[in-house]
Amino acid sequence: MTDATHTPANSSQPGVAQGRSRPTPLHAVYGFTFINSLSAGLVTSGIYVITAEGFGFSALQNFLLGVMLGVTYIAGALGAQPFTQFLRRSFPFLNGRAILIGIMLCLGALSSLPALVCGFGRPDRALGGQWSVWLMVALYSPLTGVLWPMVESFLSGGRRDRELRGAIGLWNVIWSSSLVVGSWAVSGFVRQAPGTALVFLGSIQVVSIAFLSRFPREPGEHITEAHGPVPPLYADLLTTFRVLLPASYVVSSALGPILPLVCTAAGVPPEWQMVVTTAWLLPRCLGFLSLERWHAWHGRWAAPVTGGLLVAAGFALTIGAWALAERAAAPGLNIQALSVLLAGLACFGIGMSVIYAGAIYYAMEVGAAEVEAGGMHEALIGVGYTGGPMLGVMAVTLQRAGVLSDRGVSTFLLVGVLCVLTLAATLVAKRVHAGHKKHRPVT
Repeated sequence: MTDATHTPANSSQPGVAQGRSRPTPLHAVYGFTFINSLSAGLVTSGIYVITAEGFGFSALQNFLLGVMLGVTYIAGALGAQPFTQFLRRSFPFLNGRAILIGIMLCLGALSSLPALVCGFGRPDRALGGQWSVWLMVALYSPLTGVLWPMVESFLSGGRRDRELRGAIGLWNVIWSSSLVVGSWAVSGFVRQAPGTALVFLGSIQVVSIAFLSRFPREPGEHITEAHGPVPPLYADLLTTFRVLLPASYVVSSALGPILPLVCTAAGVPPEWQMVVTTAWLLPRCLGFLSLERWHAWHGRWAAPVTGGLLVAAGFALTIGAWALAERAAAPGLNIQALSVLLAGLACFGIGMSVIYAGAIYYAMEVGAAEVEAGGMHEALIGVGYTGGPMLGVMAVTLQRAGVLSDRGVSTFLLVGVLCVLTLAATLVAKRVHAGHKKHRPVT
């Protein structure tokens, strides 16, 4: 998974068979999601550890790779509906399930590309095999931009009200927990056999096709929820979470290329770096589980405020751990820096779960037709994925030009991300203030 909020595809696409009311069995959607989140999520969010340790990418190369990943994801998300419509017009026999099968085969093949070029063991960096990783990500990322809206469409089609909210709540727990399992499973292959790790991830994506046999040919018909009007406050909360969501992914995408550097500075062994850099995934999963079962946060401003503060604090602690490790510059494992890093990642993971869960909840409550416009929501997440690495590219470029010192890079990133969060908070405050004026009772 690209680790983004997924929106249902438009159910009224040309060429899609009508009369689709049967919902997809949840066990099939959950199984398919678990495997593909494990694979696609690690290929995208965990690629930076693999490239740094296995393929020798520099900090600048990792940041540039992150920018390309975000830009191509935006292209895939915006082009998801036109792309599937084009396929249906060109090949009338295709259906949604068949398109998913094709995507799985393509993703599996792309994951094998670095191993075909560099071998299954530690790649010889003198052979210039880095281009295979660039090509893999350039094609892999937009395909995931098509994949996840389709999966969400099969999940939500034919469901409504409490059934739909329960299905999506458990779905959040499943896809987030799979990333924890996958990161630990491949951690031992990151340095000595990165090609093997990628082939493994691609192979299980192909295996996930077995779950598609339980999918109907097309998603169930999307049903508009028929409940009473929601409180006006919910629209303001939706606006808040929709601003916080891409801002939080700017922070997430900035952390991705940084974390391998922090681990190296803190003396974390290469075989454990994948586990440490993905340590925020477990707190996020536990956060999803708590929010799915405890609903007292609904309709309260404390949720977005807490989520935003936790994300900001988590990033600040992570950058602080980097500075602490570099200042010590002692051989071996720096326990103090590692403790600060893990605390920061825990805060960050919980904050991400609050923002993500709130964005989905209020989108459903206020009304899907108002906020779901094809792949636009996914594209907004892609903007967040692009923004963080872009800050990193600027920081490293200024460092190489002599404008910033080595320690100035972390300061630049911290200030840049905090500026993004401040801008998001300002936009939210203005929109909320306008909403309060609009809904204030007339006396």
